[in-house]
Amino acid sequence: MSIKQPHATFTVKFGDSDYSYDAAITGYDVITDICPAYRSTTVALQVNNVLQDLSDRISHDATVELILSDSKAGLEIIRHSTAHLFGHAIKQLFPDTKMVIGPVIENGFFYDVDSDYHFSPSDLDLIQERMETLAKTGYEVIKKKVPVAQARELFMERGETYKVNLIDDMDTDIKEVGLYYHQDYIDMCRGPHVPNMAFCGHFKLTKLSGAYWRGDAKNKMLQRIYGTAWNSAKELRTYLQAMEEAEKRDHRRIGKALDLFHFQEDAPGSVFWHPGGWLILQELIAYLRRRQNTEHYQEINSPDIMDRSLWETSGHWQNYRDHMFTTDTGMVAPLRKNQ
Repeated sequence: MSIKQPHATFTVKFGDSDYSYDAAITGYDVITDICPAYRSTTVALQVNNVLQDLSDRISHDATVELILSDSKAGLEIIRHSTAHLFGHAIKQLFPDTKMVIGPVIENGFFYDVDSDYHFSPSDLDLIQERMETLAKTGYEVIKKKVPVAQARELFMERGETYKVNLIDDMDTDIKEVGLYYHQDYIDMCRGPHVPNMAFCGHFKLTKLSGAYWRGDAKNKMLQRIYGTAWNSAKELRTYLQAMEEAEKRDHRRIGKALDLFHFQEDAPGSVFWHPGGWLILQELIAYLRRRQNTEHYQEINSPDIMDRSLWETSGHWQNYRDHMFTTDTGMVAPLRKNQ
C-alpha cells in the first residue's frame, strides 16, 4: 500500500537549492532546516528582497537570503535593536521618561526622550551599565503585530504620549503595527530586530544634545542621547580609538589652545575670532581671491538668513535642520509710502 505524500504548496529558494513546504514556516524554521550552522550569526532574513524578522512567517514561493550580523544590513539591525535596548534601560532607571524616536544613524543611533530630569554624562555611564547588564542576559525579543487601535491604547496606558502622536499621524491605510517586547519594555517599530539581545553586546553611549520635537523650534525641546554600536568588541574599540584621535584634532580645541578663536553657548555656530586667528583668516581669503582672479572666477555673496522655503528647496532643512539656527520673525506688515 502506497502512502500519498503531502502536496507542497510553496517553494523556498536558498542559494542554488529549492525546498518545498506544505505549511507556513518562520525564519527560524528556514535556518534550522537549511543552514543550522548559521543560527547563532543570523539576525534576520531577506525574503523576496524584503527584510523581515526571523519570527515572521513565510507561506508563499520565496527567495530567501540570510542577513548575518557582520553584514551591512545586519549591523544596521543591531544598531536599531541597541536603540531599543537603550529604551529598556532608561525606562528601568528613569521610569517617568517618555520615549520619542530612536533611529539608526551613521555608526550608531540616537534616541530622543522627554524628561523633567536633565541627563548628564554621569547618567550615560549609569544607563550604559544597565544596558550591558540587560544585553548579557541574551533575552528573547518578542514581536507582535497588533491593530493600530490596540497599539494606541497600550501606549496611552503606559503614558507614552509621543508614541500615541506617531500612531495618530499614520496613514489611515495602515491597519496593523509591529510591537517589540523587551521584557518589561515595549517599543513600536517596522523592524526587523535581532531575535535576542546576545547580538547587542558591543556599544557605547557617546554624547548628549537637544532636539525639538519634529524638528520644529515651536515645539518642546527634547533630550537626545547618542550611541555607537558594532558587531564585535574589536570594531567598537577601533571606532572609539579613531574618535579619540579625532577629538585631539578638533578645530575647537586647537583654536582655543592656539588662541585663534572660540565659541560660546549663547551664539551657537558663530565664531569669535581672536587677533591671530582673524589675521590668518584674512590671509587665506586674500590668497583665494588672488587664485580666483587668476582663473577668471567671479565672486558673489548671498544672505546668511533666508526664509525656510529656500532652505527646503536646497535640501538643507530636510537634512540639517536639527543643527541649523532658526528664528521666527512673525508676520511683518509692509511699509506704506509715507512711513
